[in-house]
Parts: sequence; C-alpha cells; structure tokens
Amino acid sequence: MTIKPKQNPLNDLDFDTRATYVIEQLIAHILIPLAMVLLLLRSRKEPAHLQNLLHRMGFGPVGPKKSIWVFAASLGETRAASPLILRLRSEGFNIVLTHQSPAGFNEGTRLFSEDIGVTQCYVPLDLFWTIRIFLNRSKPLALIIMEIEIWPAMIIETACKGIPVIMANGNLLEKSISKKNYIRRKINNIYQVFSHIFTRDNSYFNRYVKIGVNPLQLSVVGELKFDQLIDPAHLLLGERLRRQIKGAKRVLMIASSVEAEEHILLPMVARLLAADPGLRIVWAPRSPQRFKAVADALSLMGINVAQRSALGAQPETFNLKTQVLVGDSIGEMNAYYILADLVFVGASLVDHGGHNIVEPMVLGRPVIMGPSTYGIDFSAVPAGIAGAFESLENSTALEARIVTLLKKPDTLKKMATAAKGFAAGKTGAAVKTCNGIKDLLYPTTQSK
Repeated sequence: MTIKPKQNPLNDLDFDTRATYVIEQLIAHILIPLAMVLLLLRSRKEPAHLQNLLHRMGFGPVGPKKSIWVFAASLGETRAASPLILRLRSEGFNIVLTHQSPAGFNEGTRLFSEDIGVTQCYVPLDLFWTIRIFLNRSKPLALIIMEIEIWPAMIIETACKGIPVIMANGNLLEKSISKKNYIRRKINNIYQVFSHIFTRDNSYFNRYVKIGVNPLQLSVVGELKFDQLIDPAHLLLGERLRRQIKGAKRVLMIASSVEAEEHILLPMVARLLAADPGLRIVWAPRSPQRFKAVADALSLMGINVAQRSALGAQPETFNLKTQVLVGDSIGEMNAYYILADLVFVGASLVDHGGHNIVEPMVLGRPVIMGPSTYGIDFSAVPAGIAGAFESLENSTALEARIVTLLKKPDTLKKMATAAKGFAAGKTGAAVKTCNGIKDLLYPTTQSK
C-alpha cells in the first residue's frame, strides 16, 4: 500500500461549510453552561465525569512531542483502536490516547497502563481554543479519529496546523449520507478534510465517495476488531464462572443492551427462565449507568441476581440460586462470551442499528439479534450467509428462536463452528492501517 499525503485539505471546504463551522462554534460557546449542567447530571451516576476537568480545557497530560494523537471516544472505539495502537507502538510511535467517556478511559487504562509510550487523558471540549491549547502543548505528528466521530473543531483546528487528520475503521452509515438534510450535508463535507480514511469494505468506500471524498483518500483495509488480542486470563475466568454456575445446562448472554430495549428484554428474560429451569443468563448492559438499574429491575421481578462486581477479583464461589449474572465490570466481555452457548447482541430491538458482533464470533459464539442491524451489516450479512448469525424480525420471533436454538445443541455447535470460520482469515486491518499511516507521514519511504 502506497498512500500520498493530501495537500491543503481545508481547500476542499466550501464557504457554507466554513460559515457553518463558525456558527457551530458560536452556539457551542453559548451552550457551555448547559454542557456543564449535563456533565453534573451524568456524574450522579458516573462520578468520573467530574474528574480531570482540566483535561476538558486542553490541559491533560500529552506525553512526548510528536506523538500520534488517537481519539477513541468510548469503550467500543477504544477496543477497536487497541490493535492499531499496539502496531504503532511496535513501529516506535508514542501515543497520546484521548477519550470522551469514563468507560473508554478505563478500558484504555486497563489495556495500556503498563506502556510508558501511551499517555492517556480526556479529550478537550470541541471548542477552537481548547483544541488549540491541546495542540500547542502536544504538537502531535498526526491525529487518528476512530470510526465515525466528527468533532468539527478537533478536525479543522488540527488540519489548520498542517497536521494529518486520519480516520481509522471508518464507519459511515447509509442513513448518514442523506442530501436532504442541510446540516448533515455540511457535517459530511468535513470528511473531505481528512488526509486519509481507512474503512472496512467497499460499501463504506462507496458511501464516502458519494459524499464527495476523493477515492484517492480512501483505503479498504477490513475491520480492526478482528485484530483484537484475547487475554487468556479472561478465557480462564469465563470457563471458571461457567463451572461455578450450578445447574447451568444452557447459558444465554445478553450483550450490549441499551436502555430503550430493556422493557422488552426484562419480561422476555422472566419468561425464558420460567420455562427452562436449566437456563442461566449473563446480562452485560452497554452503559455502566445501566448495571445497577438492570440488576434492581430483575430483583423486583423475583429473579435471583448476582453482580460480577460482588464476586471480587478472584471469584471462587457462586450463588447456587443465581439465575442471572449481571456483568457490571469493564473489560471482561470476552469472559462473558466464553460463558455463553448463545449471544444476543443489543441495540437491535430498537432502531439503533445494533452493536458489535465480531468479538463473540471470534470466540466461536453464535449470535442472534433483533431486526435493527444497519450499523453492523458489513459483518452481519456475510455472517448470516455463513450460518453464524441470525436476525429476527421482532421480539416475539427472537424469543421463540432463542428457545428453539437452546434446545438444539447440534445446531448451536454448527453455528459456533461457522462463527469461528467466519472470523478466521479476516485479520490484518491493523497492519494495513499502520502501513498506510507510515506512508502518509513518511511518503518517501515505501511501507512493506
């Protein structure tokens, strides 16, 4: 792969987009008091939102000058970024890793706390002056933004300093490219500022071209999540927990559920447990704010619940009467997947487009979802063809299919084999992206 650096990317912005950026910044400054109130409200459930406030002003730790700035907003983006960061570190680059959410920050700490070449902080507010403060202090070699995050000040102010702005694991959805919405159209114009966009497959490539991105500034490299390292300790933890859940003949995992679908999932869980005494469920909500809420709601329904956090760092015993284990920990999803015979992935029973299905399939776990999968169709469609994945048209059909599959271990085994086969051979996105980044930064050097 040989990639040429883009010259003067800001020249691709039309007058309307530049004017929209100025207006957006005026509005953003007016709304600062409201943002502080919202931050305060969120901190009631997640106190970390009020910690390190100086980071939000651009005064977080930045590490050595000429590091590569990686913006991984939350937990999912941080996981996706991890194999690329490891590859960049192996090439000798230092990294300043920034996050929007405490969940992302905590995951970054778990993954990289022992690497002195990775410096972490919260991302500055998307205001021109906070970004300039951060840039002047860090003087990054490049900015890598993960997946779909478009922060106008971050992108434009960085490009104004002549610093390459790169998107990794680009995830432009079909519903985001409507030409009818003026604001969306101007936001999409900002994609033209990127020096290069590394994306997953040809359907994403075509969407970027459709909104005006030069094809020469695009590369199809695959999905970074296939390159994530699996911690053997998590596999051992999952196997140990499975043995400790006495009476567990079948285990269903509910992964990355969102609040909007909990009113559907809670009675479904109650019905499934009532109909199958040998069933146990592991439920890992997407947001840490929902951990306790889900556990409390299950308890109010008369379901015996345990929370992973109550088991300690080395869980050696398990409540024999527990029917549902709430996965209220960060960074242990692979342990929960290993527990399960079948995985339901959330954000699919409501119009959210579905969450990541790659991780359970890498571990050989069949996946089932509701009807809303537009956000992950790049993997869901081929996984369905391979026999590793199913999407059901509504919650009634989903529940019936769960019951059927859990009664058919041979079918689950075939799906599990298909899942492993689907995931096999799809690694390599981190190497390709890293080589492309080196081509951008050192265009006279041919990456291998």
